[in-house]
Amino acid sequence: MPAKLVVILLIILLFLSGCDRMGDLTDGIARSQFFEIGATEYELNMNRKDVSSLERSLAMNIYPMDTQLTELMRSLSVRDSYPPPAWKETLMSRFFWLNEIAVIDRDQNVLSRHPEIPIKNLSYEPVFPDVLSLRQGRVMLFIEDTPLGSEIQVASSVYENFELTGVILVSFDPRTFIAQSAAPQDIILVGANKLVWTGRFEHLQPYLQEIDWDDLVSRRISGKIRLDQDQFFWFARAVGEDWLIYLIKDS
Repeated sequence: MPAKLVVILLIILLFLSGCDRMGDLTDGIARSQFFEIGATEYELNMNRKDVSSLERSLAMNIYPMDTQLTELMRSLSVRDSYPPPAWKETLMSRFFWLNEIAVIDRDQNVLSRHPEIPIKNLSYEPVFPDVLSLRQGRVMLFIEDTPLGSEIQVASSVYENFELTGVILVSFDPRTFIAQSAAPQDIILVGANKLVWTGRFEHLQPYLQEIDWDDLVSRRISGKIRLDQDQFFWFARAVGEDWLIYLIKDS
């Protein structure tokens, strides 16, 4: 690949039949501009002369953090046993935006936390009992509301003798996560059908809260949506059977 060729990876998990509706990315992202390089990954060539403002915005604002999230999910999905301290330290170092890694057994006993004194005092109540149905090698998404703001949680399973015995739960603040973007204030984040980050669009909360996000992603994984007087492009990242949805204003 020539050095001058800048390739941006937009990681899109295609679990829905609606994935063939990539034509929704019109007005700047034509279907022919994507090509599959694996079961779940796409490349977008940013060296073209006809790169749109929306494509550039996606590359600068969504790509950095979405790539990190995808790498985190891969690290969790291949871990099926209780992790040693060194593994947790490495994960926290690699993904600087993580607040905590907790190991919890199926009876909700916290076996370990890293760091031992976390930034937020989490209850893990949204995690149980749903996480007990988590299959081996998969992840689940949860949102816990705290006095210090929402916390995004991603869980993976620990299995022994084909039975789930516990979970590994990583937690992070959406404000820290979104800081990887070139313009964090320009992005809206929705997770587990909850609004977790509005950026400079706090005034659009009433419109955002009216949307049935689960119904929206059941039909497609990306598209455009009008909120009051503004139009937004949205892109849903699959986190197991759940979704983290990014919205960015279509200028």
